[in-house]
Amino acid sequence: MSRMPPTRSRRDVDTVLARGLAAALDGSAHATGAATAFVLTGEAGAGKSHALRAAVSGLSVPLRWAAADEAAVRHPYALAAGLLGVELGRPLPADAEQRLLARLDELCAGGPLVLAVDDAHQADAASLAVLNLVAAAARDLPLALLMARRPLPEREHLLRLLRRPDTGEITLPALDEIDLDALVHEYTGRWPGSALRSLLLRHPGNALYAITVIDDLRRSGALTEHGRLELLPGWRVGQGAAGGRSLEEVIESELAGLQGPAREVVRALSVMGAPTTLRHLAAVSGLEPVALVEPVQALLDRGVVTFGAGERLAFAHDSYREVVHHGIPAPLRRVLHAAAAEHADAADRAHHVIASGAPLDEVLRAVRAAGPDLVHAPAVEADLLARAAAAANSSTAGSAATELAVGRARALARSGQLRRAEESARGALASATGPSDRVELSRVLIFALTLRGEVPAALRLIDETLAGPVPARVRDILTDHRQQAAQLAGLAPLPLGPPVADPRTLTLTGLVCEAVRACLTGHPQVAIELAWEASRQHMSRDVDPYEGLSGDIWPPFIELSLGGPASATAALREVEGLREDRGASWQVPSHQLIGASIDLVAGRLADAAAAFDAALELVEPGEFAWTSLAVGARTMVDVLRGDLDAADRRLREWDAEPRVLQFGIPQPARARVALLEARRRHVEAARLARDVWATARAQHCHTWLAAVAPDLGRVALRAADDRLRVMIARDLALLPRPLSPAAIASVRLAEALTGPADHGLADRAATAAAHAARVGDALVETSAWEEAAVASAGQGDKEAARRYARRALELAEETGAVTVAVRVAGRLRSLGVRLGATAGRRRPTRGWDALTPTETLVAELVASGLPGPEVARRLHVSPRTVQTHVSHVLAKLGLSSRVELAAAGAARAAAVAAKGAGAG
Repeated sequence: MSRMPPTRSRRDVDTVLARGLAAALDGSAHATGAATAFVLTGEAGAGKSHALRAAVSGLSVPLRWAAADEAAVRHPYALAAGLLGVELGRPLPADAEQRLLARLDELCAGGPLVLAVDDAHQADAASLAVLNLVAAAARDLPLALLMARRPLPEREHLLRLLRRPDTGEITLPALDEIDLDALVHEYTGRWPGSALRSLLLRHPGNALYAITVIDDLRRSGALTEHGRLELLPGWRVGQGAAGGRSLEEVIESELAGLQGPAREVVRALSVMGAPTTLRHLAAVSGLEPVALVEPVQALLDRGVVTFGAGERLAFAHDSYREVVHHGIPAPLRRVLHAAAAEHADAADRAHHVIASGAPLDEVLRAVRAAGPDLVHAPAVEADLLARAAAAANSSTAGSAATELAVGRARALARSGQLRRAEESARGALASATGPSDRVELSRVLIFALTLRGEVPAALRLIDETLAGPVPARVRDILTDHRQQAAQLAGLAPLPLGPPVADPRTLTLTGLVCEAVRACLTGHPQVAIELAWEASRQHMSRDVDPYEGLSGDIWPPFIELSLGGPASATAALREVEGLREDRGASWQVPSHQLIGASIDLVAGRLADAAAAFDAALELVEPGEFAWTSLAVGARTMVDVLRGDLDAADRRLREWDAEPRVLQFGIPQPARARVALLEARRRHVEAARLARDVWATARAQHCHTWLAAVAPDLGRVALRAADDRLRVMIARDLALLPRPLSPAAIASVRLAEALTGPADHGLADRAATAAAHAARVGDALVETSAWEEAAVASAGQGDKEAARRYARRALELAEETGAVTVAVRVAGRLRSLGVRLGATAGRRRPTRGWDALTPTETLVAELVASGLPGPEVARRLHVSPRTVQTHVSHVLAKLGLSSRVELAAAGAARAAAVAAKGAGAG
């Protein structure tokens, strides 16, 4: 959470919000890391809505506003769709979230925008998840997000948003005398007298309390009619409804005078939980619409209800609804819910059936009927199932209660709420008695534990489940899942045996596990066949919901080790298409991380940084544990680009909360080696490199060792560490042969660096560079030219040294590898070779020449009028990555919107065309 200045009064709140919104919209918050999303927190009646309106009242930029009501929680994406102006239709499309984010991108294309959400604590979970993505996008868009909420009920996705470093929370302070005077004057047109002020301040400065008390005192004839608004002489505190009572008691007194039809109207309206038409209200009440005219008018006169958009009747404040609903005797409330269920859509009907106390079989039918509307909104489905499960009596409900419990746990897991999925499954397991029910709940729990990195607990539960009665196919899947989880966590060295003789004997989970094992142990040629076979089988048959779930993640991962960036990119495009066909949106972060790794190897460092950041921001801490490879790779990007302090911060954050290492690969520690080398702490770097190498070697991660060998070999050379050099040379000789095309360059270069000293190092390094160029491995190619230059300089061939160095520096400049350029120049300088003023030259920081190749392409596409999602599709990256690129482009060009970018792009194109015509 972003730290906000203290707010001791409502004036402070106004000031803090005004400054925060201004900084978010002018871009200065992006540069300083200040908040771009703001959450106002206050109890019922505290004045959150008023503060929200005050914050946006003087804005000169477009504003979009939405407010949630009690019924909003039942309708997936309803609040987000209303906020962004998107008609999603029914049934809910699978790409609803993508449509909403595309609309956000479109709205921000023209310039700064403010989004305001009132009563966010009542919003549906799918909309709250989207608002988390909106808050993330605000770092790169001219956008500010402003929300108001109560602290209770706690909503998981609201809590996640509050944990974001770019979100600031402001707790509304109680009204002080100045705030109260302003409120009374705004409401009545008169300033309060001292006695009235003293009475109103007896409650802890609650705005709704003050307004309700004033209304009550007016009806009691207790207020003066002229001058200051004051209590009449002789009116005693405690007289009437107001004196010293709580907000709820004051509202109860306010509503106590309602009788007959007016009381029945507010009761029905409170049960419906949302603004409604008189016709709908009449249907639920069993009346003709005309019969509601008189009671509704009476309620309007008392300020209890109001008409809103679409002539829908609503309570003037949620607190009125809550007090009315609480005051309805339970039997009458159930009758009203049953009546409301008869006139509701599927989602609302399920809610009302549950609240009516209907038999569990009826509840189950209603929940199943709502299922098609919720299939693409698992977080909303989980909330519905939670209410249904709470209504079920597990001691008598049997399989129906278990069906609800299993469904809720699955929905929580699908929505990424793994901690809550675990809690839900554990709670249901404690009361489940049937063997099949226990197996189903155990599988949900195993899935959640595995994704959260709690692998030992998952393995214990697998063993416990296998000890009981389990269907044969499920037993095979669980057995293979056990092996896969242990493999992923690096709990034991990877087996080095030959590939499985007949893949058809394996479950899909076993097939995926075998593919990954083959890849990591140095057989990517075999691994890629197994991985694609798993994908084909997943497509061609009706598989168990937990079988081979990650099958479409691994082909591009393996191709990167086999054929390099180009073939990995082609594989990534193919599995992304399969992901869309199968509706497996949970794979998006994994595919984005693989895409970022491809960019890193290809030397597209700015692209890699943007892609890693976009993917990692989707990962909620404590929910998904498998990020060690991504964090280590993202840190390497910082090191290569020369941002050593950022790399250090990233590693310190990792060390502060150690997480599981994927496959036991010490990727963060490998990044620490690179950081130490960049800071010229060569002995420390070599010492840590020995540990890194030994750890990966013990895990039999041969393919990873081949990839890092050139960098660690260079560390050994610069630190004169023979132990490290011998370790690398010995283990490289043991790598499986033949080497994959992607590994040839790195292994040949590392062998040259760590083998016996001879005069052929320069030639061998140049040959490795050529191999790297053929597979598109820009980082290894750059390192190879560097070593060729250093070896030539060591042999006294300064001309060859400069020739090789120029190629290394050209690549370093193209990729943005500042650290490499500085290192090349420094190493050659120590050998008596100076490279001139262009050595280590940095790309300009401003203007068109400051843009990376991808940023230039993004700028041209955006300037041509393409929306962000279309740019993302053309470049095969995520829309968030495009937003990051556009943000960088605007900053480098000194522009504030895509409209300005379009104008600048047109002017640049015209200038280029004119220059070309002149040259002709």
